[in-house]
Amino acid sequence: MPSTLFDKLAVLTRYFGYGSFRPMQEEIIDHILAGQDTFVIMPTGGGKSLCYQLPALLLEGITIVVSPLIALMKDQVDSLGASGVAATFLNSSLPAGESSKRLGDIFRGKYKLLYLAPERLLMEGFLEIVQKLPIALIAIDEAHCISEWGHDFRPEYRKLREVRALFPQIPVVALTATATEQVQEDIVRQLNLQQGRVFKASFDRENLYYEVRAKQDTYEQIRKYLKTRKGESGIIYCGSRKGVESLTEKLQRDGFGAVAYHAGLPAKDRTTRQDEFIRDNAQIIVATIAFGMGIDKPNVRFVLHYDLPKNLEGYYQETGRAGRDGLTSECILFYSYGDKMKIDYFIDDKTPQNQMLARKQLAQVIGYAESTLCRHRLLAEYFGETYHGTNCGRCDNCVKPVEHVDATVLAQKFLSCVRRTGERFGAGYVIDVLAGSENAKILSNRHSNLPVYGIGRDHSKKEWLQLSRQLLSMGYVIQGDYNVLKLTQKSLGVLLGEEKVFVKPLREEKTKFVATAAGPVDEDIFTRLRRLRKKLADEQDLPPYIIFSDASLRDMASRRPATLEEFAAISGVGERKLAMYGSVFLEEINSGR
Repeated sequence: MPSTLFDKLAVLTRYFGYGSFRPMQEEIIDHILAGQDTFVIMPTGGGKSLCYQLPALLLEGITIVVSPLIALMKDQVDSLGASGVAATFLNSSLPAGESSKRLGDIFRGKYKLLYLAPERLLMEGFLEIVQKLPIALIAIDEAHCISEWGHDFRPEYRKLREVRALFPQIPVVALTATATEQVQEDIVRQLNLQQGRVFKASFDRENLYYEVRAKQDTYEQIRKYLKTRKGESGIIYCGSRKGVESLTEKLQRDGFGAVAYHAGLPAKDRTTRQDEFIRDNAQIIVATIAFGMGIDKPNVRFVLHYDLPKNLEGYYQETGRAGRDGLTSECILFYSYGDKMKIDYFIDDKTPQNQMLARKQLAQVIGYAESTLCRHRLLAEYFGETYHGTNCGRCDNCVKPVEHVDATVLAQKFLSCVRRTGERFGAGYVIDVLAGSENAKILSNRHSNLPVYGIGRDHSKKEWLQLSRQLLSMGYVIQGDYNVLKLTQKSLGVLLGEEKVFVKPLREEKTKFVATAAGPVDEDIFTRLRRLRKKLADEQDLPPYIIFSDASLRDMASRRPATLEEFAAISGVGERKLAMYGSVFLEEINSGR
């Protein structure tokens, strides 16, 4: 039965320290409390977890939470425990004796939430035990893992439909931060959520700044950037293990607190390095995409991509690890068309069906990197969302729009060459014809006799290549199998002189986005509070953000509460945290008065 508004707000304030719900949260919670299946698509940092954690405290019985990673379970349970919520997990990290003890406590009603990996839940004999529990709700976190079309597909998640069949009367809530329309449909079908309601928040992360930089002197660009971000946490993604190790070594040599993370490291080393980063003992983690799922570190201030991501869904997920606390954070992609060639090499090893999908995804990433449109708009539209803004003020293309140049004549030359060579070749071959190359293939095809042969000598191959990619992203040509270029209906207007083509210049400068705080923050107090938080976290063997987020600390440094009553009004301060930390933080805040 749904709770009253007072019940919900009382629980929200008492345990989670918030005075109001974020957009959509209350509506979702009411739907779950009414016993209905629910599908929540909400970007990282939007407050998905609260949508099932708060109902778990109001419902009779226990809530089962299916979670993909051990680290994520521990993090969630630690965070809930720090807020006074009775939660636990069962997984392979626990000795047999501890697992038995926790299971006994679960049956005695000690816990309101139980976190399980899908493998544990589906383990032979364990489902029989679970069926004896008074289950009130089943929550499936990172639900995109259930779809073969998703970027993090896990076969074990696919079997969760068996669990759904065993508990037909128990409401199910599936949650994900990222899912294309195809993935969403697959999740609904696999979990039989047809009668449930889909809650879809905007994919636009308003606190994130997106930028694409040319991949030139990349390490020097990163080194200079990090010097301006001292004391702030960040992730740098690389496309290979070798790249991770090499970049980490350079950063360490230059005095940065960086650690490497990739799937080739022993599990113990991965856990140690992840903990160093989460506990603010390492400022930067340099990683492959093996790092990140389930990492709930809210104060990541920047995410850099040293190499081109393989698809936009993964890129959105990876950049979404920045700014989970709602504070301004930066996402910078270093782009070189040469990265496409590297990814193409690995795509060639896939099955023909998978090659087609991978090349389509890669083309979408390149289109994003080379586009002059608002990057927030591009990402929102990728997920099927209509973006209504005209200038977000939060990406390089909107902060400093690039002045386009008239490239109609160049476009006519290029498109004419595509047509005259029979629409049977890729961009490289077309450019060689325009450049007047005397390579054997051009001579044997007699393309040196074409009127377009050599008419592009006055521009470099690099300029022609950039033009070809912009024409591709604007829809004047399409790329078929083996990267063969084909003309589109749109290109005919250009060839007939009826339409002009304006493109982005080859080189442009980007300006650094400078964020300003929402209110006046005493940076000295903020620094001292971070130091105090780290000391308390180390003493309790917890990640610092479990005690308070950066957003809470900045709120303290802005409002400078003088009494426990004023401290209780700080965002993120619930009853438990007020009792545990209120006095010591007040002492630090007021020590300079």
